[in-house]
Amino acid sequence: MAITTFSGPIKAGTIRNTTGATAGTNMQNTGFVVMSQQVQFAFGDEGADVNTTAVIPANSQIIDIKINVETAFNDTGADLLDIGVVGNSDLYVNDFDINATGSFALGAAGLCANWLDVGTTDVQIAFIYNGANNDASTGAGTFTIMYAQNINITA
Repeated sequence: MAITTFSGPIKAGTIRNTTGATAGTNMQNTGFVVMSQQVQFAFGDEGADVNTTAVIPANSQIIDIKINVETAFNDTGADLLDIGVVGNSDLYVNDFDINATGSFALGAAGLCANWLDVGTTDVQIAFIYNGANNDASTGAGTFTIMYAQNINITA
């Protein structure tokens, strides 16, 4: 299957400009397309920041982060995942428990204020798996970051 790349941001809708007050006739109904990037992680990544190839464009709003744990992590202590940026790996997710398999949505996480706008430059995503005893021998997962590109929301 072919992949098409746009420079973005992409907006979709049938009415670009508002000229009146009737929804569906002459009121703007365009919205930003939601984008996503995925990162795989495993028990071998334990104990240190890992810089990924995922880069979120400047002025984007993170909408959601989903974590899928395909193989449970088995450190003899806590199994925690942080997700953030290079130099601040817990900016978006801090100490999320990944010792069970499943799919987890983080839309209500405590760091959502940091999701509002990533800032005026592109951000490279980083993560850290913090096993309490650094003795995990299994564990694998993927996290997906969903965002609206260049929506430029200011607080």
